Amino acid sequence: MKIGIIAGEASGDVLAAGLIKELKHIYPHKIEFYGIGGSKMASEGFNSSFDMNILSVGGYGLDVLTAIPKILYIRHKIYKLFIQQKIDVFIGVDAPDFNLYIEGKLKQAGIKTVHYVSPTIWAWRYQRIFKIKRVTNLVLCVFPMEAPLYANEQIPAKYVGHHLADKIDCTIDTNQYKNQLQLDGTVFTILVGSRVSEVDSLGIIFINACKIINQAVANATFVFPFSSEKLQNKFINILNTHKVEFNYKVLLNQTTAAICASDQVLAKSGTVTLEVALCKKPMIISYKISKFSEWILRKRVKIKFVGLPNILLNEEVAPELIQRNATAEILAAEFIKLFNNKEEQQNMTLKFAQLQHILRQNSNLIAAQAVLSLVE
Repeated sequence: MKIGIIAGEASGDVLAAGLIKELKHIYPHKIEFYGIGGSKMASEGFNSSFDMNILSVGGYGLDVLTAIPKILYIRHKIYKLFIQQKIDVFIGVDAPDFNLYIEGKLKQAGIKTVHYVSPTIWAWRYQRIFKIKRVTNLVLCVFPMEAPLYANEQIPAKYVGHHLADKIDCTIDTNQYKNQLQLDGTVFTILVGSRVSEVDSLGIIFINACKIINQAVANATFVFPFSSEKLQNKFINILNTHKVEFNYKVLLNQTTAAICASDQVLAKSGTVTLEVALCKKPMIISYKISKFSEWILRKRVKIKFVGLPNILLNEEVAPELIQRNATAEILAAEFIKLFNNKEEQQNMTLKFAQLQHILRQNSNLIAAQAVLSLVE
């Protein structure tokens, strides 16, 4: 069997690697893989035809404009490769702008196509579902409310669950992680962001909130984990330019461990809030964007909450403090209030445990079986 796969960013690389591993495990014959991927896929024997990072460019700046010719070139070459190799099925992992085009071309050529990870049609731009209907034979959904949306439009879809729910233990030994990171006492993990713009907009606000929290909670250590050295260094520079008297630790590539070691979390809105919930940690969610961006989003977004755990549970389980409420004073007050309310913490973590049960589906196996069923 010949399978084409394209993952366009780090999260997709992880998903695709798990899928490749399971496909090789359950398929009794040889499988050859072609396409674009990262280091995680490479560890499963995948040989990427192009550097995955070129597809990860986002935003509206000069970097995007200069990358367009190369992206168009890669798009043309990878399509030709799939046709020449006569692949049996193509799996586009996330990266919808790139992958949906490839899926459309390949489907026209008579090749089965799968899109893994539904775009957020449940939040905004629902009309994308009609393009997905034209270009894909199957959508693999990581959230339970997505498959019914596709069913309503007569689009084959399969709910497979979320790989993080499978990966993260159902029971977290907080002290074990504190020992691993050489931490003691009360630990607060502060998740500032994964983009430069987020560190710029939230960094100082979160630092000032930590100063207030430190006055109210004795023997506290504030942990700031980052996924890139660039962001880590930028945040350290911000810390150095402010008078910071609280105990802190800045970590690189240890986000999950930092969350597991924490007694409570302050997190910027994003995928990381789902990871915090799956680690069953009490948290406050915050975010702040420009007033113009907020105006645009309020006109387009059709959901009540911004935090993924709240969206999935359809309830504001974790307090959301965004925009005008994303001030150091309000964040600190709500954070301290939650820390002192053990009953509220317990209720929150119980609901997060229920969420993990919903999302823990053995996603790699279900996704692999769905792909093989489509081909066979």
